[in-house]
Amino acid sequence: MWKVFVPALVAALVATPVTADSGWQPLITAETLPGWTIEGESKADFKIDGDVVRGQPVGNNPKNSFLCSPREYRNFDLAFAFRITPTTLNSGVQFRSRVRADGIVAGPQLEMEVEDPSDVGFLKRWVYPTLVRLTDNPWRPRYWASGGIYGEGLETGWIYPGVAGGEADSFAEQGERITDPEGWNELRLLADGSQVKTWLNGQERADFRYDRIDGPGLICLQVHGGQYEDPTQYKIEWKGLRIRER
Repeated sequence: MWKVFVPALVAALVATPVTADSGWQPLITAETLPGWTIEGESKADFKIDGDVVRGQPVGNNPKNSFLCSPREYRNFDLAFAFRITPTTLNSGVQFRSRVRADGIVAGPQLEMEVEDPSDVGFLKRWVYPTLVRLTDNPWRPRYWASGGIYGEGLETGWIYPGVAGGEADSFAEQGERITDPEGWNELRLLADGSQVKTWLNGQERADFRYDRIDGPGLICLQVHGGQYEDPTQYKIEWKGLRIRER
């Protein structure tokens, strides 16, 4: 049932017009793209086709690449749909972030991850989480983590579920139920002072306060680095990126 409902919900949300009356504005367009900069420790190719931003890795590099906004944002709503190919790849949107002197983009990241259940075998589903709980590793891998917040380039590791609260197992279970690995998934982020909330396909994923990530910063779209056999087969797509400042 949800496979029918979720795409319809996403289509309705994405189709909502961006108007001055609602306060929503496009985050990036073909006209404003030249003002954005590619940061990070590797290269990626970013293009705009209508209201879809497409990012692809260039070559084989384990480091990440980011398309960063020309200015900073502090308090805002951010909404978009995303699609990841293949589903073993993950991505994210940095917010309240900065580019360090060494080129690393550091700050909180809204996670985008659509692991296909058929790719999650016994080791990933049972052994890895058990070892993680025993070692309490804040950089532990997460599955079905869309809507979670990770500290990219920070010493925190995972922020939520992580140092700011949340329970990892139940978060993953909810994520598996509501994520569509084959189509578009809708994410929304609210950043208001120290409070952060997220929603995935209309369902709340995170609601927490964490003073350490309050403050202005860049919004950046991530293309994850990796040793890809054929980089052209890997792509991240953001659809209908829109923002409403508070």
